[in-house]
Amino acid sequence: MAKVPVSLIIDDGSPVNLYYFHDLMREHELIVPIEQVLRFASICKKNGVRGKFSVVPMPCNLGRLDKGLSHCPWEHVQQFIKTVRENVAPMFSLTPEIISHYWAFDVKTERVLDVREDIYFSTLTAEQIADYVSYAIKILCNVDLIPEGVTSPWMTGIDNERNYAEGIGMAFKRTLNKDMTFYFLHNQSVLKAPKVMCSSAETGKVVSIPRDFPDVFWSGNNPGNDAEAKRKIKEGVDSIISEDGRSGQFVNLLDAGRPIVFITHWQSLFSDGRFYGLDGFEALMERVTRYFGDKVEWLTFKEIAERY
Repeated sequence: MAKVPVSLIIDDGSPVNLYYFHDLMREHELIVPIEQVLRFASICKKNGVRGKFSVVPMPCNLGRLDKGLSHCPWEHVQQFIKTVRENVAPMFSLTPEIISHYWAFDVKTERVLDVREDIYFSTLTAEQIADYVSYAIKILCNVDLIPEGVTSPWMTGIDNERNYAEGIGMAFKRTLNKDMTFYFLHNQSVLKAPKVMCSSAETGKVVSIPRDFPDVFWSGNNPGNDAEAKRKIKEGVDSIISEDGRSGQFVNLLDAGRPIVFITHWQSLFSDGRFYGLDGFEALMERVTRYFGDKVEWLTFKEIAERY
């Protein structure tokens, strides 16, 4: 019997906690320690996990990864880049999460704009999107984190998807001479399986790859009630694969005939320095290995896209 393809999405990868800026009503820890990168990579290596890992080129407009960030020591930025390159990149397709995952950026004047990226993309042409994505690609290439696709911050591109897909393809064709790329935007309720969104000499093949599950570790972002955060994370893990491996959303999808895709966010694993999300992630990956290790095949997003 053919093995079931599975993959993991990690969104919002950064040396800093993006939720520090996205959730201004509460206090959050800013610096994500290198310990998290190392432990995450160790869990993935132990369980054979592969997938897509996004790195935000200019996290929340604090500066460029290749030139330094405000509010974050340059040594920490460099160590994050080095650790991701050496420990995460061998198992994951890297992507920019556009440029900032916050305020849009004028790539011509290099000025921050007073509009979020998801809104900004609503009216851009494919050519303008290609320029924007190319800027993000070049920053990551400057630090030797070579991207293979794009991650959409929030729902960026959802209301302008034809131009979005074409612009992404054009960017990778022009900057890296790639004939195939992918992007992550949708969940499974919108897009049932990976789909080729465009394919031409100008764009190459561009595949949209959806996720299946919610981020069950998100409650770790709440800096308040520790017991509640732990409880919700355990309930989330159990909802995907039960403790005995006999039930859960993952079990129900094994016969779906398409890739099964997990998702979480870098800040969810961090849990403001408590690592409750990372603990839950480890438990979930161990259940996949224990109960389904001989039934699944872990793939990067590039490997998934190559099959469509």
